[in-house]
Amino acid sequence: MSQLKLGVVGLGFIGYLHARIINELPNAKLAAVADTDKDVLEKAKNDFGCDIYDDYQIMLEKADIDAVSICTPDQFHLKPVLAASAAGKHILVEKPIATTLDEALQIKDVIEKDNVRLMVAHLLRFDPRYVRIKEEIAQGGLGEILHLRGKRQNQRTIVERLGGRISMLFYVGVHDIDIVQWYAGSRITRVYAQKVAKFNSAYDSEDCIFFLANFANGSLATFEFSWALPKNFPAGIYASIEAVGTKGAGYVDILEQGARIFREEGIACEYPDTLHWPETNGRIMGDLRDEIEHYADAVLNNKEFLVPTNEVISAIAVIEAVLKSLDTDKAVEVKQV
Repeated sequence: MSQLKLGVVGLGFIGYLHARIINELPNAKLAAVADTDKDVLEKAKNDFGCDIYDDYQIMLEKADIDAVSICTPDQFHLKPVLAASAAGKHILVEKPIATTLDEALQIKDVIEKDNVRLMVAHLLRFDPRYVRIKEEIAQGGLGEILHLRGKRQNQRTIVERLGGRISMLFYVGVHDIDIVQWYAGSRITRVYAQKVAKFNSAYDSEDCIFFLANFANGSLATFEFSWALPKNFPAGIYASIEAVGTKGAGYVDILEQGARIFREEGIACEYPDTLHWPETNGRIMGDLRDEIEHYADAVLNNKEFLVPTNEVISAIAVIEAVLKSLDTDKAVEVKQV
């Protein structure tokens, strides 16, 4: 095969980006999409000329596809993943792999039994800024890692849109938990967490969650997650990460990305995204495109995925421990998987 024939389940914001990128890639073909919204299905049919289904189960049975990209909301990954696996389709699923450790382990067991390949779409593993720090660590340039920090802040509009349906730990925090463990080359063994829930309590959600983490190799990390930034904040994300070792230190800081827009009306200043999924000359470019292109190439040519399933499952174990720490106000041991 020169192209991987893909279906997409879920055509929300990220799902539609997946569909568009697949349609633009040279090594992939968008064969079908599934969603319950008939209007968005018709738009996809007009935009991409693909087959459309209002039931992903029927798509899995009837569509001529090799693999499926699952882009349903975070808490609804399990059923379509299990259905795709049972149908013998390879799977790309948006992060997080699941919102409980039990579900994540169930997914791992099922794909191994069905002999299908699965990759979880952890975008930052394809971000050149984060990858460059990992390369420096792997080459020994920073020496032995002593301490790390991950920070991710978002506008409060996310909370209004989600209405308390999912924790910020799954929606945004899982990115940095995965990256920090990747950098440390070790698993988090214990966490102690605190939160503030004032402004966003109206949406049954927190303003911020901070936690301290211990690693099996003796390193320490702190994490700072928030979705309390004002609506007119000039960027959708304010994120940073640092890794300090015995020989050096590495930093990624994401606010401005080299482009600025100033206006007389509306949001006066904007720092647009130039790396995650920017549209350049009529095509989606950046990390998300690289991620999906890598997935298609790895399936077509039987290569290893750049996102190991065991590592992303470990991030879910960390989140469960953080949630327990928030409930108990105590340090909690992380289940090792």
